[in-house]
Amino acid sequence: MDLPEEEKQLSQKEKLEKAQKLVSNNEYRNKRGTIMREVSGCLDQLLEKTKNRQQRANTIFSDMYLKLEIAIMILVILLLSICIIVRKLIVVPLVYYNKSIMEGEIFPVIGAAELQKWAETYNKVFKENEETQRLIRRQAEHDAMTDALNRRSFEKLLHMYENGDTPYALILIDVDTFKTVNDMYGHAVGDEILKKVTGLLKKAFRSIDHVCRIGGDEFAIIMVEMTSDLKYTIEEKIKAVNEELGTENENIPAVSLSVGVAFSDRENSGESIFKDADKALYYVKENGRNGCKFY
Repeated sequence: MDLPEEEKQLSQKEKLEKAQKLVSNNEYRNKRGTIMREVSGCLDQLLEKTKNRQQRANTIFSDMYLKLEIAIMILVILLLSICIIVRKLIVVPLVYYNKSIMEGEIFPVIGAAELQKWAETYNKVFKENEETQRLIRRQAEHDAMTDALNRRSFEKLLHMYENGDTPYALILIDVDTFKTVNDMYGHAVGDEILKKVTGLLKKAFRSIDHVCRIGGDEFAIIMVEMTSDLKYTIEEKIKAVNEELGTENENIPAVSLSVGVAFSDRENSGESIFKDADKALYYVKENGRNGCKFY
């Protein structure tokens, strides 16, 4: 700061005294007060502006944080919904399908439309295969003409009962003079006789018994839950069948049956129950036919 010439001529002491007068007079004090008030006002304004900016920043941050929380909640809800939908429409049906395959059952028609279509197609193929297998098994187990069980089925059943604990009776049956009737009336009539014999035997015996055709005019019946003390029931059944077969009609001539029976609880059993029943059958055929003999 430059001093006037007159002040420059003052001594150091005089300068100090004049300076002290300047800082202690009213004008200086007034100006200093004015300056202090203006500085204080500026500071207050600066603080207010800073505070306002901080509040706006806090408001913006709070809004952004709230929006972020809402977005995260919506995302979590969407993910949970997707998981539930996927589980219901895809995972659960596939679990049931796997269980059905393991248990050999048809698929439940559930889940997404594509899976339902798949299940319907599978069920259709499954039922067709099941029906085909049933027909194949039936053809393999039954005699094509009479629909009685065939010899193969008879041998399996007999083996099963021979090795089991269930009491049973083995009944061997021959149609008497069948060859003569067949030659005289023709094979078509002979076939009708065999069908008639099969029908009467199935009618006379229970549904749990096994009626089998084991040869040309040879039949066998495995009668389950049967003991030797009940042999009279077999006699009654065979007698009733022979009475019906003995009635001649215009299409089928009269025939009769020779029957041999052996029980699983028989005394003095021979080599096998089949051979014992065959011995009883042979006795009937050698002694007039049209009857029933027990081993």
